[in-house]
Amino acid sequence: MKRLIGCVAVLCLLALTVGCGGVTSNGTLAYISNSTGTGFTVYTVNTNGTLTTSTISPIPSSTPTGDGPKVIQFSANGKWAYFLDLAGNYIYAYTRSGNGTLPIFIGQYAVNGASSLVIAPNSTYLYVSEPNVAVPGGKTGELAVFSIDQSTGILTGSQPVNVGYSISQLVMNSSGSLLFGLAPREQTVVSWTLNSTSGAALQSATLSVGVLPDFMVLSANGSYMYVLDATATTVIANVANCGNPPVQGCTQLPGPSPNFYAYTVASNGILQAISGSNLVPGVFNENADLQTGAFPLNPVAGVTTNDSRYLFIVNDGGTQGSSISVFSINTSVQGNPGEPKEVLGALTSVNGITTSTASPFPCAGMTAGVAVSCTGPSFAAVSKNNNALYVADESSGKIFQFSMNENTGVLRALNPATVPAESGTSNPSWITIH
Repeated sequence: MKRLIGCVAVLCLLALTVGCGGVTSNGTLAYISNSTGTGFTVYTVNTNGTLTTSTISPIPSSTPTGDGPKVIQFSANGKWAYFLDLAGNYIYAYTRSGNGTLPIFIGQYAVNGASSLVIAPNSTYLYVSEPNVAVPGGKTGELAVFSIDQSTGILTGSQPVNVGYSISQLVMNSSGSLLFGLAPREQTVVSWTLNSTSGAALQSATLSVGVLPDFMVLSANGSYMYVLDATATTVIANVANCGNPPVQGCTQLPGPSPNFYAYTVASNGILQAISGSNLVPGVFNENADLQTGAFPLNPVAGVTTNDSRYLFIVNDGGTQGSSISVFSINTSVQGNPGEPKEVLGALTSVNGITTSTASPFPCAGMTAGVAVSCTGPSFAAVSKNNNALYVADESSGKIFQFSMNENTGVLRALNPATVPAESGTSNPSWITIH
């Protein structure tokens, strides 16, 4: 159900909205996977971070696409595109042209309830998780490995790897030496080392994580892993000062904050908990909203900037309102490398309108003079220039776009705050920027 936003909130959102400014293209495109739609919505990424409608049609209507795509990946050499359909029954392969279209259908490859796919950075192997395939020992979960023909992009399957964990998400480091899988049902992160020549995946470690881990964020430099948890919380002090005098209705009582887990990544894939101010190594939390005193709810997605300076956690707050928590990632010799430190700030008031420069920031803004807010965020991506954050909202069928201050991490809604996916019911579930 859509939430109504009161007049005060509308005024606040107006103050947060950033003007368009220059809109020169930086040559990259944002592909939006419409998981219950017919394909992709494609936008041009401008230098100021705004998205504008692209003129390209990414897939010819004469070629098969199955049901809507839930994830798309491009080979690093820029030649090919591969995506899973919503049911995870097929991988679809296309060539990719220089203008971003997918002009030639390469082939359709059967998989079994696949949940995620990744492509090695040398563009030679593709890995797919199949969480429900039965394997020896009365368990489920296997890893399918495909080789990519370097002339045609055609996929050839090899002997699948028995995993025994129901992997919902795969992530790979930028060198292609490590692969990680998240198994929420088994509360586990699985690590593999990869042979770049043969494509072989050798399981190197498993790590028990959280109560209901639902998303992994591997930093862009591959040095740190952050695991979000949809359920686990810790009662922490409420740092919200609520202004002076306090904002009406604000509370400073301690409350339940979502847990997330932070690790350094060793060269063999072993994850080591990062120490921090929390009494439990590796366990970190999100602050309460500085204005309302409310803690975020239900972290569902995350991403780091391409320079690994900031971590974004997207929270599906339901009727409370969705939010985005922002953390700087410690890279100095002082403190613990990789330690996430939430962006702090203060309340400011201009012409009676109060805004905050502290995390978390509202997943909201103004579009065509109307206040809009995330009602079902599902995925996040960062512009290549590290100056914008995009959040896919499945419930509204929109993409929310925010500018990011690269010096402070502060987020502000761009103008417009949203651009549409294929339709209000196409459930945009993935954003790939290439």
